[in-house]
Amino acid sequence: MSEQINDRILSVIKELTLNPNSFAESIGVSGTVVHNIVSGRRTKPSYDLLVKIFKTYSDLNATWLLKGEGKHWIEESKARRQKQWDLEPRILVVMQELMIKYASDSSVTELSGLMKSLLKENNFNSKKAERLLVKNEKLLAVLREKLDLDV
Repeated sequence: MSEQINDRILSVIKELTLNPNSFAESIGVSGTVVHNIVSGRRTKPSYDLLVKIFKTYSDLNATWLLKGEGKHWIEESKARRQKQWDLEPRILVVMQELMIKYASDSSVTELSGLMKSLLKENNFNSKKAERLLVKNEKLLAVLREKLDLDV
């Protein structure tokens, strides 16, 4: 039996060293949605979910995720993305532990909110930097091709 898209999504989660809940949070959906997909309770992800995955993980190879063909990642940015997502789940786990241990302390709740905001902003800035890198590479390609420059 061939691998299904549900299995490929689970593979992405594992490659990013996340769990279904932290992956769901990273793409802005409930943990139940992702859990139902990777556990096989739901046959296929919705279009909206796929859009969120591709927007969050722009270096994920869409052809591989949808059809199982080709490599999992666009090679250049895999290492950068991996480093970012290795750190984020650890931060979220530590914040959850602090929230449980110091549930009555409002400053811990505030700190948790601030950390989530910083992580979200970091993710946004990382995507922005990746888009700028892609544009820069396209510009260099045009310069090389049209002006015969060695840049």
